[in-house]
Formats: sequence, structure tokens, C-alpha cells
Amino acid sequence: VNTALKELTDEEKYSYSSSDGSPLFKDSVKRWVFGDNYDYFNEYTDVIASLGGTGALSLAFSNYLNHNENVILPNYMWTNYTQIAEEHERGYVEYNYLKDDKFDLDDFKEKALIEAKERKKVMLLLNDPAENPTGYSLTDDELDNLITTLNELSKISQVVLVIDLAYIDYYKEGYKKSRERILKYKNLNEDIITLFSFSASKSFGLYGLRVGGLICYSKDKNNIKSFNDTVKFSARSIWSNASNLGLNLISKIITDDKLKNSYLKELDDSRKMLLKRGKVFIDEANKYNIKTLPYDSGFFVSILSDDPEKLYEDLKKHKLHVIPFDNLIRIAISSINFEEVKKIPYILSKVL
Repeated sequence: VNTALKELTDEEKYSYSSSDGSPLFKDSVKRWVFGDNYDYFNEYTDVIASLGGTGALSLAFSNYLNHNENVILPNYMWTNYTQIAEEHERGYVEYNYLKDDKFDLDDFKEKALIEAKERKKVMLLLNDPAENPTGYSLTDDELDNLITTLNELSKISQVVLVIDLAYIDYYKEGYKKSRERILKYKNLNEDIITLFSFSASKSFGLYGLRVGGLICYSKDKNNIKSFNDTVKFSARSIWSNASNLGLNLISKIITDDKLKNSYLKELDDSRKMLLKRGKVFIDEANKYNIKTLPYDSGFFVSILSDDPEKLYEDLKKHKLHVIPFDNLIRIAISSINFEEVKKIPYILSKVL
């Protein structure tokens, strides 16, 4: 990333970008997100640049939900989802994300049927793979079954699927396999709109530059045209345009084979390191009979708690700082080394 940054011209760094991002940026994001499936998805997708993945999700909620409609969220989730919905005066309902350490499709279906019948709109937000905060990824079968369910729902309701791809590049099986999973979304019915939220913060470590993108996929090209018209209007009115330095930096890395291959190697090393940390944590937690939510890959491991705030305060006394959610504590294995990872279950066992 630093190598690419030094090669950008002053014009590429400091001039305005267009509101929706340059054609090169849009194409680069598609090539990164869809990988070997680019040729198929290119025909049925468009991209709008955003201020990080959060900006992309904000565009999705505000443009694809009306004020009397809800986004369906998992009960274990990144809490900014509810904040984004509330900011735009949109509603949300929660479903049980996991049952017996597996994706709870039945509970999602129950909540979705209510939305389909009462509001004729089903919007599901899926943070997959490597969900924040659990680190869970749907299995191939679970993803297939979810797609079948969404197709059934689309016969009685409009369906919008929002996929937060923030942690796609840390999926346990690597870059190529994570892109193969995306091909499953080809099986969605023609009238379903799929919105992918891309985060350059996570994929390229560009947290401070606030670069991301919202990708619309639909086999109905009228949906793509509508996306381009409406979402571009929103982006222009809210933040005018994203960081040109960030957009061009990403484009340069993705389109330069030498830079891209070098970066993919760095990313793979980081992914493997996270998986090792996760295994160390789970192994140590098992020694002390500490039950974690099922961790597959990604930045976080979570532990259920009846009183997360109290647990947070108790752990602070041991110089251990976690993030308390409504129903769990989240531990960021992305920010600590192996020795620190090994210590945490021991500290937890003392406090619990």
C-alpha cells in the first residue's frame, strides 16, 4: 500500500473525485470483490463510491427502505447497524442468528414472513463471511438454503439482500474460495436486489482514508439504472465525493499485477495469523470450560454474558479491555499478539 501511495501523482492524490467514483475505481472494486467471476457480475452490477463500508450501508438503508419498513438484523451484530437505521428513521427487527452453533434459518424465515405479509418488503442484512462480532461464517449448505428461502419470499414480497463484506478477505479458506461463494448469489431470482458493502478499511487497511463502495447486483438491468440514479444522488448530497487519494490508491493496487500479487501475499499472511490466534484462544478457553460463540474466521471472538457491562468493568481491573454488547462481550484478536491471546481465557476464568 505504501509503495502504491508513493507512485500516485499530485493530481491523483489531491483533485476532486466524481460523486460516484471514477470508472477505473468502479471496475477495480468489481475485479477485487468478484475475482474470477468478474466477467459474469460485471454485466449485472454497478458501484457507487462511499465513505467506508459504513457509508455504503447508510446508502443502502436510506435508499431501499421507506420509513415504515424494517431491516432484518441478527441478534448478535455490529451495533452500528441499528444506529444507521435509527439515523435514517428506518425500523429494524432482530432474528435469532445461531441455534446449536448453526445458522437459525427457521427463526429468520419466521421474522421475514411477517415483514413480507405486513409490509411487502424483506430486507435482510447479512454480515458474511466472518461475522462481527461472532466470527461465524455460513456454511455452503446454509447459504444455499438461505438463497432458496429468499427466492420463496420474493414470490410474495420485494426482497433486498444487503451483504456486508467487511471481512471477506479474512475468510478461513482464502481469497479464491471466498469469491467462489459469491457465485452462489447467481441463484437468486431475477427480481431480488443484492447490495454488497465493500470496505477498503478492512481489505486494504485504509481505516483513516474512509473509502468503500456499495455494489448493486441484479439480473434486471432496470434495477441497476435506478441504483445509479438514486444512490449517486444521495452520495452527492451527503458527502459530495469520496477521497480521491483513497480511490486511486485502491485502483492502482488492484490494476497493477505486481502490486496486487504482493498485497495478496501480505493479506494471506494476515489471514493465517488471525486463524492461528483464533485457534489458540479457543483451545485455551476450552481448558477453562469457557464457551465461546462459534468462531470460524475474522477479527473477533465473542462470549455470551447476562451482564456484559459488569463483566467489562470487572475485566478492566485485570487490565483487560473488551467491548460489551447487549448480550455478549467481544474480544478483538485482531489487535493483540499470541501471548496476549493465551492470557485472556485465564483472566476470564478468574473473573467469571
